[in-house]
Amino acid sequence: MRRRLFHLLGVLLLLLSTSKMVQSAEADCDSSRQGNWNIVQDTCPIGQGLWGRAPENLSGIFWVQCGLLSSLPESGFAQKLNGLPNKEALVFRQEGSQYRCLVGPFVQYSTAVSARDELRKQPALSRAFIRNALMVENGAEKVTGNPSTKMSINGKASGNVSSTKADLKRDYFDLLGLRSPKPRDGEKRYTDDKFVWWRASLKEATSTCENDGMKLVSESTLRSISRSAEYKSQLPTRLPFWVAEQYAFDSIMMVPMPLSKESVLLVLCE
Repeated sequence: MRRRLFHLLGVLLLLLSTSKMVQSAEADCDSSRQGNWNIVQDTCPIGQGLWGRAPENLSGIFWVQCGLLSSLPESGFAQKLNGLPNKEALVFRQEGSQYRCLVGPFVQYSTAVSARDELRKQPALSRAFIRNALMVENGAEKVTGNPSTKMSINGKASGNVSSTKADLKRDYFDLLGLRSPKPRDGEKRYTDDKFVWWRASLKEATSTCENDGMKLVSESTLRSISRSAEYKSQLPTRLPFWVAEQYAFDSIMMVPMPLSKESVLLVLCE
């Protein structure tokens, strides 16, 4: 009886914490109507791409990304969503001049998987993937980014805050469910048509991602991205990336590169 009581209490706490996450996401992701589509601002939290990896917690806030478009699609795009039970779950997140296609949010990973699989039945959406936006720890929102500057519910810093480590926190730009650190003044960089990329040694790239609560992108993730012509076209063509396997990887040719670990290459975190 006691074991069952503890189990029921655990379920209740999970439902309450999930409810708080949903309310928070809804407050930040209120949509407005633009033509045929629901639009949310770029402040709506959508988190990081999972790229086939299961999350640590199967309850949370999940989105399915169905593309990144230069403009809102024609009304016929809705026909590609016939397998989804709720068409109102489709939103577009406005990011400058681009629109990120999203379906959600879902509070169960399994539901997000079902939605992703339905989208992938359409050839144009075969690279749809799941993003994990929010998790809850001990009733407080988990802060993604530098773990030394987590905030308590009342907004005051809690724990031992290392000012030195906080000072090292970088700005990032988002790309295909990943994040790339922006270069600081005086640092080496590479500029393409869309972004200014930071160029770093393997040690610098690895420590930067880890300092901000992430890890260096893996070769398998870059390979997954490169299998889609649409996604691959958004990657730089002239320089390779450092990957978590501790070597350089050319995302265009999809081969490892025999380069010195002191080479200054591109950085993506996941």
